[in-house]
Amino acid sequence: MVVAVTMAEQSDDPDAAADRLEAALERIAQRLAEPRAVAPPPPAPPMEVDETALSADEIAERLDALIGRLRAALGRRSD
Repeated sequence: MVVAVTMAEQSDDPDAAADRLEAALERIAQRLAEPRAVAPPPPAPPMEVDETALSADEIAERLDALIGRLRAALGRRSD
């Protein structure tokens, strides 16, 4: 269950802000890992393949690194 909280209801506590951000990033990573309800579009022709596209694992790794950097900036240890 997702509970909506307005900006006015949120504290200015850095730990609480980091926890909210981490929870949001985890929800994004989970959504990326879920199978899609709609079939993905057909693959692009070979000449149009995006060589810079990231896999879900690479995105999750980058999100984990971002969480670690944010925690360090807020004075918290990384997991």
